[in-house]
Amino acid sequence: MNERHLPYRDSDFIRARVPMTKRGIRILTTGLLGIEPADTVVDIGAGTGGLTIEAARQVPKGRVYAVEHNEEACDLIEQNVRKFGADNVRLIRGHAPDALWPVKSCDRIIVGGSGHELEGIFKWAAAHLKPGGRIAANFVTIENAAECVRLMNEYFDEPELIQAGISEGTTTGGLTLLKAQNPVFIVTGLQPLPEPDIDC
Repeated sequence: MNERHLPYRDSDFIRARVPMTKRGIRILTTGLLGIEPADTVVDIGAGTGGLTIEAARQVPKGRVYAVEHNEEACDLIEQNVRKFGADNVRLIRGHAPDALWPVKSCDRIIVGGSGHELEGIFKWAAAHLKPGGRIAANFVTIENAAECVRLMNEYFDEPELIQAGISEGTTTGGLTLLKAQNPVFIVTGLQPLPEPDIDC
């Protein structure tokens, strides 16, 4: 595989105090979504823009909406969009779901932050995700993951929960030490296809 197609390293991004989804979780999340080149992707709670940028590279014929209310995070997203030349990204400043009015429909949804509006976000997602589309939500707390599983069962088909605990090797005294990252819960679901018409 040509290196330009490899997932970006965390060190590639412009960062500050704003949390960023780490590389291993970005790989898992985008892989579970099955993003296609012409998809419209919505990244809710985009933070630094890690998942936004990864998704943007996977949709050269599509678009990514990065939704974020934190001003420092919005500035970082804009900086990373410029750095990576992600011209297919549109930043939406504001709180989801209210700020999502520019998005009429989409193929994939990522939920990285909910701002205590998880149920409202799921209602919006159920109304705007195209049939056959997928949604993935990432959480670091058990409580938020449990609420997400409940909502995924209520609004979408084929709900799945994965708990990923990733460690990365660091060199110490000529030896390799594994440094653990926070475990992350990834919850996914599918927007059902319409029932086929059956002529009697």
